Amino acid sequence: MGAPADPDPTAPSTSRTDLFPTSASASLTLSQPILAPRAWYGIGTANLSVEVAKLSLEDRRRVTIGAVADAVVSIVTAERVSEVNRVGLRSALELLELTRRRERLGTGTKLDVVRAEQDVALARATLVSGDESLRRAREALGAVLGERGEVGVPQTFSLNGIAAEMQSQCTQGRSDQRADVRAARAELEIAERNLTDAKLAFAPYAELSSTLQAQTAFGNDQGISSRSWEWSISAVLTIPIWDGGARYGDLRVNRALVEQQRARIGLAERAAELDSTQAVRSVAVAEQARAVAEQARDLARETARLTQVAFEAGTVTSFDLVESGRRQRQAEIDLAVREFEVVKAKISALLASAACK
Repeated sequence: MGAPADPDPTAPSTSRTDLFPTSASASLTLSQPILAPRAWYGIGTANLSVEVAKLSLEDRRRVTIGAVADAVVSIVTAERVSEVNRVGLRSALELLELTRRRERLGTGTKLDVVRAEQDVALARATLVSGDESLRRAREALGAVLGERGEVGVPQTFSLNGIAAEMQSQCTQGRSDQRADVRAARAELEIAERNLTDAKLAFAPYAELSSTLQAQTAFGNDQGISSRSWEWSISAVLTIPIWDGGARYGDLRVNRALVEQQRARIGLAERAAELDSTQAVRSVAVAEQARAVAEQARDLARETARLTQVAFEAGTVTSFDLVESGRRQRQAEIDLAVREFEVVKAKISALLASAACK
């Protein structure tokens, strides 16, 4: 056999690029639903959910304003009680000094001094307890406002300013129009719409789709050898037939949720009406309690004054004097508490059925 002939140098060569030509393609697809009742119905449900969120925020604002106002009134009350306790301690110390002077002059006894010292110790214990209550009230206000530690109230602060500020922020209304009641009604509507949405799962779905595709092939010299375009349009109609029973399960669940929400509406309406009724009645009760406490305070003052005169005349004992002073201090504290309870009651009556924007 002879040797193979040399290849002709003028003949075209066959490379790997010729065997596997290079090409590129791109496509763009657009889809548009033309029949989507469930999706379109969900837009209204979403808008209603936004309204429920706004109502919940309004109700939370009403509750927060009430909590802040209650904390502020508690601080003012505790400050007033602390002031009364300090006045009571000074009175007890003055009585102790008077009793010791009488003992030195020979008109008093050691028992009178001991009783006066006991009264001073009790007044100091009441002062310590009252100061701790004041600190706790300031810490409670700080917690409501999101601050750490104690938050106080300026000395120039007026409780009448709270009522005026709340009246500017909140408007009085009916109990059945309170934000939480309206939110409960809107949630019932959402539950009913969810039930309808579950029914729409049985509805057919249609979609229009269009696709544009371009393909380019490159030759040996990387130049474009061919280019092609394709455009197609199609419509797809989907009719759900059987999914294992999931849609029927959703129907039963949503029917139960509708019934639950109807029960919640009744509970919310009764709670709002009860809050409003009790808040209005609490104002009258607080004013009556304040009048009784004021009368008791006046009687305690007069009793302490007469007991002081009788003690100086020697017709009563130191026990009577100490006891009358203790009752006077307690009556002063009770009156201070009752006065601020009237303010609290008025705030609660305003917020019981208010709408705070």
